[in-house]
Amino acid sequence: MAFTLKDRVKETTTTTGNGTVTLLGAVSGFEAFSVIGNTNTTYYAIVHQSEDEWEVGIGTYTASGTTLARTTVLSSTNSDAAVVFSAGTKDVFVTYPADKAVYVSASPAFVNVSIGGALTGVSAAFTNHVSVNSLAVVGATSIGGALSGVSATFSNHVSANTLGVVGITSIGGGLVGTSATFSNHVSANTLGVVGITSIGGGLVGTSATFSNHVSANTAAIVGITSIGGSLVGTSATFSNHVSANTLAVVGITSIGGGLVGVSGTFSNHVSANTLAVVGITSIGGSLVGTSATFGDHVSVSSLGVTGNIGVGVAAPLARIHIAQNAIANIVSLTDEANVSISFQNGQNFSLTLEGNRALSNPTECVPGQVGSIFLVQDGTGGRTLSYGTSWEFPGASAPTISTSGGAVDRMDYIVRTSTGVQAILSKEYS
Repeated sequence: MAFTLKDRVKETTTTTGNGTVTLLGAVSGFEAFSVIGNTNTTYYAIVHQSEDEWEVGIGTYTASGTTLARTTVLSSTNSDAAVVFSAGTKDVFVTYPADKAVYVSASPAFVNVSIGGALTGVSAAFTNHVSVNSLAVVGATSIGGALSGVSATFSNHVSANTLGVVGITSIGGGLVGTSATFSNHVSANTLGVVGITSIGGGLVGTSATFSNHVSANTAAIVGITSIGGSLVGTSATFSNHVSANTLAVVGITSIGGGLVGVSGTFSNHVSANTLAVVGITSIGGSLVGTSATFGDHVSVSSLGVTGNIGVGVAAPLARIHIAQNAIANIVSLTDEANVSISFQNGQNFSLTLEGNRALSNPTECVPGQVGSIFLVQDGTGGRTLSYGTSWEFPGASAPTISTSGGAVDRMDYIVRTSTGVQAILSKEYS
């Protein structure tokens, strides 16, 4: 059974009462109800030719017996109930009830429109507020007031003063407006918002320009991103350039291009090819990248940079200038027959001998590393020390260490090659 409307369908009936009517054939110039189709429904009107009796409703046509059941009465001369038709001929025809009609003015416009379901179309212009569960618009959409709903899909440009959408929001073109609030994910090629922008879920797009504050759990932007105010969120991924006055990100931050701004605060990991920040920069986790330039203070848990690092200078100079003290810890060596030492573990070392020992060839030798090794006799004393072939001494003569109980010697070294360490012994400091 289907609902069907057809043009110029008209028959007559002589049926009386308020039940199903029997149709008597098409009136000249009109079609019969058979064009509606067996068991299908349609809008009908029944009008008595000589009495003030009429009825409009939804009827069901049956081919067998050529009848029309008055299934639902919409309006009538019997207080909108089924009319008890008197004897005489009645016209029966397909109509379009006024209360079922959809129409617009000569210049369509929507003001304070509330749509419980979905709105779908090619383009839309709203002069005030729109509230929808689902909005899918293909072309340009201009909203003078506010847009609020569960989800929205735009395949082109959207211009709105206020945009508040709870669910997934996908924008194929650009979003431009005064302020925007998203409780969930937003995907846009271009996002330009002047005022406060709050995004509960993730922001994904090609480029974004914000002239004020942005708060997001996740921001992933491919192109140029310019933020006039501050960006605050849990994590952010940028595949290109980011320019911001203030950037505070709690989680993992990955920047494919360059990050430029006045100050930045990261409570976790930052990965960037180029990082140039003028003011105070605090990084709670680690900073990894190709090069970094800081115009002021930097505080990090760990810093790994492939290129040069310049601190407090106009450009990286491939050197480190230390204005105050620098300290290298003294690393204790394990006392054993063949004492192993890795220069990767430190610069300064200490060894307390409790027997005759051999100092093995050091590992992880990087030319230019310098440091000292403190050689301490235990309380017994008389311990001797021999050296691996990598150790080189003045006159090619290995020194003999002090043997008094508790004696302390110091051997200073500099790494010449990966297998050559030059050293000199200073004896009996105590």
